[in-house]
Amino acid sequence: MRGRAERPFTEVGDFMRRAVVSRPVTEALAHAGAFDGLGEGNRRNRVYTAMTAEAPREGDQLTLSDAVAPAHAFKDYSDAEVVRAELEVLGMDASRHIVSFFEPLLADLGVTRTKDLGALRGGTKVMVAGVKVASQTPAIRSGQRIIFLTLDDATGPVEVTVFESVQPKVAKTVFHGYALAVWGELRRTGVRGVSIIAEEVWDLTTLHGARGRGELRTALDEGAGVGGASREGHAAPPRRLWHASGGSAG
Repeated sequence: MRGRAERPFTEVGDFMRRAVVSRPVTEALAHAGAFDGLGEGNRRNRVYTAMTAEAPREGDQLTLSDAVAPAHAFKDYSDAEVVRAELEVLGMDASRHIVSFFEPLLADLGVTRTKDLGALRGGTKVMVAGVKVASQTPAIRSGQRIIFLTLDDATGPVEVTVFESVQPKVAKTVFHGYALAVWGELRRTGVRGVSIIAEEVWDLTTLHGARGRGELRTALDEGAGVGGASREGHAAPPRRLWHASGGSAG
C-alpha cells in the first residue's frame, strides 16, 4: 500500500485519509482488530471512529481534528467479542481458539481430547467435543443417510459418524450447532486413525449456559438417561463424566 510505504499510519483517521479504502472496509478492519496496534483508545473506539470520522483524502485542507475522537470512552471488546469479530470478518478465530471458552465445561464432561484418542482401544466409549469445521452427507450405495462430521478441539480434528438410527434425536443439533459434544464409540481406522460413532450429541453452547445456571446434569439427562439406556437404547454416559468440580453441577 503506497500510503503505508510513505510513513506509518498513526490512527484510523490517518488511514482513512491516506488509503484508498471504503468506509465499510475500514469499519470491518477496525472490527477485526487491524488497527489495534495504533494506540488510539480501544477497539470499540476505533470502530466508532471508522464509522463516524470525516476524513477527506490527503491533499485536501485537513487537520487531525477533522477525524474527531469519540466523545465517550467506550468499553473495550470482551475476549468473546474479539473472537466473534474475527469470525465475522476473517472467517477464523485468529487470536484464540473458540474451544478455549469451553475448557471448564469440557473438564466437567470428562472430554477426551483428540491428541489422546490414538492411545485408546477400539470399542471404548468416549466423550469428545469441538468446533464443527465440516459436515457432509454423501450418497451411500445402501441408501442410508449418514452424516460425517469433523470437530476441532484445538489439539486436532476428530471424525464423527452419525448413523441413521440416531439422527431423529440429534440431527437438529448436528446441523444447527457450531460447537458440539459427542458421546459415542471409538473405532480404529488403520494404525493411527480413529473415528467416533455418535450415540448422543449436545450443543456445547447450550451445555455452557446450563453449567452457568447449575443445571448441567439436567441438560445432559435430556439427551441421555443417566447411568442407563438412552432414548434409542444406546448406553448413556456414566455418572463419572459429570464429576464434582468448581462450577460443576455434579
